[in-house]
Amino acid sequence: MQKRLLIPIALVAVVLIALPAAALTETGVEKDIRKALGVSTGECEPVTNLASPWTEGPNLAYKRDEPRTVTIGGKVYLIGGTLEVEEQENERLLLTPSNALTRFDPRSGRYEDLAPLPQPLNHVGAVAYRGDLYVLGGYGDRVDTNTGREFYRYDPSTNRWSQMPKMPEPRSAMAAGVIGHTLIVAGGARDRVPLADTFAFDFRTRRWSRLPNMGSRREHVGDVVLDGKLYVLGGRAPESLAVDTAERYDPRARRWESLPPMPVPAGGLAAIAVDGDTVAIGGGNDEAATVTGAVQAFDPATDAWTRWPDLRTPRHGHGAAVADDRIWVFGGSACAYFNATERVESLPVPRPPASATTQGANAPSQSSNLG
Repeated sequence: MQKRLLIPIALVAVVLIALPAAALTETGVEKDIRKALGVSTGECEPVTNLASPWTEGPNLAYKRDEPRTVTIGGKVYLIGGTLEVEEQENERLLLTPSNALTRFDPRSGRYEDLAPLPQPLNHVGAVAYRGDLYVLGGYGDRVDTNTGREFYRYDPSTNRWSQMPKMPEPRSAMAAGVIGHTLIVAGGARDRVPLADTFAFDFRTRRWSRLPNMGSRREHVGDVVLDGKLYVLGGRAPESLAVDTAERYDPRARRWESLPPMPVPAGGLAAIAVDGDTVAIGGGNDEAATVTGAVQAFDPATDAWTRWPDLRTPRHGHGAAVADDRIWVFGGSACAYFNATERVESLPVPRPPASATTQGANAPSQSSNLG
């Protein structure tokens, strides 16, 4: 006999009254109650913030989750991603990874398909070094087995890929950044298990080496290189799928430093550097079935976080880049779990008020006071 879930009448009334709001901020508990009441949760319906100053841009040709983005020569390169996800027995996920390499010209608004990745990948690390694109690790069609160690170089001048020395360990959904001639890879996951391991690749010697571990095990993080340091923001950890942890690695001191926590915890976020700030964009918490449009800026000069204008469409698993004096956000999932979108939006790079430039070099930065 099928078991029925008994819900007090008072709770039913409260839930029914709250259904319109729940559609905007649906939590895991609310989702279960809606199902118990026989109210359809339906497909993903992205929430649009019409008051947001972010504007819609030229959409991707197809829905794309977990692409990675790198800006080279004023153009944005979108790498790989996930096209579909199928849940199988024992909660195993079968992914349809993408081998696409797409170049976006922010001035013309046009996309150009380039030589595909040597293999379909998602959740990769991606960086630029001396005008070339480098792609590391990632998942194939599974997230619980066969995490990759691959390391590829793409030369935009020849539109060709070549093999680089493989990473010491399989890794995906990690932080990756170039400081000087060194590529630093921190955290990430192996077969869905969050890690704190950190290692480096010297482009001159073409050798990998170990670095001190992060202070916490995290994956699905945001990462930024700013003033010769690698910032690793938020992510998913063993204790939560959305943490507020922020750390910074100083290669000269060879140590990690804890930073003030993010105001809004987020996993699957993107991050960029803008005018001396590290900016964390979007993210979500699959455990609570929520997604955020929060844009959070950390100013190292003041050691403080401030809020910038929220995204027009909240999302996680997206790519973000700065190009043509605008901040761009590409694809991702507009609802919790896998709900890929083709939506693109952008915001002019915020500038400090004119009066801020006359307050002296030691005055606190005003560039974040825009939210």
